[in-house]
Amino acid sequence: MSATDLFLHQLQDTLIDEHLQAPGLFREIARMEGLLAETYRNRVPYELLQNSDDAGSSTVTVVESPDGTFSWSNDGRVMDGADIESLCRSASSTKTRGDASIGYRGIGFKSLAAVASKIEVRSGDVTFSFDKALAAELLREQALDSVPLIRIPVGIEQTPWLGGASFTVTRTPDAGDGLGELDPISLLFLRNVRTVLVRSRDDEMQVSIERAHDRVVVRSSGSDADFAILREGAATVAVPMNTRALALTSVRGRLACFLPLNDEVGLPVVISGDMLTDPSRTHAVVADESTTRVLRDAARAIAYALRNPGTSTFERLWELILQGEDIRSLLVSATGSASQVLLSSLRDEMMEHRPSFKYSSVVLEEKDVSTIFPGGAPAALYSAANQAAARTFKAVLGLETLDLSALADEPVASQLSEQLRTRLGKHFQDLARVHGRSLTPTEQALVELLPAQESQSVTSEVVVSRPSALASATNSMGAVMTQWRTAEVATMQYLNGRGWSLRDVSTQNVGYDLEGADPSGQRVNIEVKKVDSLDARFALTNNEMSLMLNSSAPYLLAIVVGSERHSKLMILDPSRPELSRERVCRRWDWEFTDWGRFAVMVD
Repeated sequence: MSATDLFLHQLQDTLIDEHLQAPGLFREIARMEGLLAETYRNRVPYELLQNSDDAGSSTVTVVESPDGTFSWSNDGRVMDGADIESLCRSASSTKTRGDASIGYRGIGFKSLAAVASKIEVRSGDVTFSFDKALAAELLREQALDSVPLIRIPVGIEQTPWLGGASFTVTRTPDAGDGLGELDPISLLFLRNVRTVLVRSRDDEMQVSIERAHDRVVVRSSGSDADFAILREGAATVAVPMNTRALALTSVRGRLACFLPLNDEVGLPVVISGDMLTDPSRTHAVVADESTTRVLRDAARAIAYALRNPGTSTFERLWELILQGEDIRSLLVSATGSASQVLLSSLRDEMMEHRPSFKYSSVVLEEKDVSTIFPGGAPAALYSAANQAAARTFKAVLGLETLDLSALADEPVASQLSEQLRTRLGKHFQDLARVHGRSLTPTEQALVELLPAQESQSVTSEVVVSRPSALASATNSMGAVMTQWRTAEVATMQYLNGRGWSLRDVSTQNVGYDLEGADPSGQRVNIEVKKVDSLDARFALTNNEMSLMLNSSAPYLLAIVVGSERHSKLMILDPSRPELSRERVCRRWDWEFTDWGRFAVMVD
C-alpha cells in the first residue's frame, strides 16, 4: 500500500468517525453543497481550469463521452494528501489569497456537485471516487439527501502511475449534455495552462495561448485574438489589438478575477487582478478595498498609455475608447459599479497629469496632427468620424482645447494642409457671422482663401465697426444685450468687463457656451440660458447635465433674465444639492424650478 493509498483510508475513517459524532453536521454540509452547486452551476469548467492552472498544468484535455460522462485531465503536479483532503472538506484549500494561486476558497471543485452523481479521481498511484450511494452505505444513512456528494472518498484503489490528475464525471439526469463553450478569455490571465483540448463524439476544439511579458495571443476557432498587456500595481490590463480580440472583449469591456466575471468596466479592455468576488464568483465586490485597488491601478495604467505617444498601445487605446459607447451615463450612475470606479479614477488621473496634446473642435488631417503636435498625438482624436466622441472625452477627461487662432499665424499656417486651412476659414467665418467676433488679420486671411461666394459675404460683415472686445464695466447688461445678437456673446462681454476672462466656445458643441476663468483666476465652464422672468423654468439636456457633473472645471449657469435693455444677468451653481430640479421625460431634460433663490445677480 502506497503512502497516498494509506492516507486516503485513514482520511475515510476519520470522516466516518466525524459523522458518527455529528450526523447533523453532515446533513447541513449536504444542504450547503446543494446551494453552492446551484450557485456555481455555470462555472464548472472555469473552476476546474483554475485548479489545473494552480497545479502547474500546461495542457488540459476534456473528453465528452457518448454515455454522458466526461473526463477532465491535466498534466500538472500529482495530488498529495493535503490536496485530497481539501477536496473532501468544505471551504478547505491548500492555497491562500495573494499567493501565486488563483483560487483560495477551496470550494471551486465543489461546483461539480451541480452536474455530477459520481466523480472518479485519479492521480499518482491511486484512484478513488465520490459517490453518494456508496458513502451512504458507509455512513449507514438511509436518506441520500443527508449525505454530501463530495465528502467521503470511496472505492480507494492503488493503480498504475498517472502524472497530473484526472476527474471522470457521471452526470445527473438534469445536468445537460455538455460543459458549454469555453470562453477563450478564461485563458488570458492564467499562469501555466497553454492548451485546452475539448473532444466530443462529433467535434474537437482547441484553444491555445502564447504569452510574453507585454503580449498575449489566444488562438481558437481558426483565428488569433491579439492582446497587449499593461501592468500597474495590482492590475493587469489586456488591450484588444485586433478585431477578434475586440469581439471577445466587447465595447464595454470585461472584468476578471483571473477568470472572467460578468462585470463590465465601461471601456473596451479586460482588467484582471486579485479582487473579492461574490459567492457565485461571477461579480466583483466593488466596495472591497482589494477590488477598488485593482480598478484604480488599471485606470493609472490606461491613463499613462493615453498620455504617452511612445507607448505601443497609445493609438489603439484612443481608437478603442473613441469608438466605444458614451461613458457619461456610467459616470453619473447612482449605484456603485466597477465601471464607475474605473472611469472616475481614469478621469482623476488624466486631470492630474494632462497630456501635451489638446482637443480640437476642427477636424485635423493626419499630416496636421504631426505638424501641430510634434511630440505626438492620437490621430483618432481628430478624425471626422470621432468628433462627437472626442467632445465627450474632452469634457470627461479634462482635455485642454487647442487655440485655433494660433494656427492662423505664420509660419504654422503655411505648414497646414489645404483641407485644414479651409476648415479654419469656415470656423472664423462662423465666429464673425454668428457671434460678431472681430477677426485678426491672419484669421481674415484664411477666410479670404475660401471660395469667392463664401468669403465675400463674410468680408463685408467683418469690416463693419463693432464694439470693443471688452465691455465697459459701467455698461448695464441691458446695454450690452442691445449691442450683440446672441445671449452667449453678450454674457461673455458683460463678464469680461468685470474681470472675467472668457471665450465663446458655443459653436464647438462641447456642452457649454463659455470657458475661461473667473476674476480670481479659477477655471470655469459656463452654459448660458435665457428666461423671461425669475419664476420661469429652464432645462438642461441630459448631455449638459452629464457634463456639468463630470466637468474638469466648475460648471456654472449664466442666466439672462428679461430681454434687450431690461436684461439682468444671474450666476447659478447647478450642482448645489438643495437646488430644485426635476427630470422630465419630454427629452429626458433636467428642468430647474425655484432656481431664483440660489442665483446671484451680477451688477
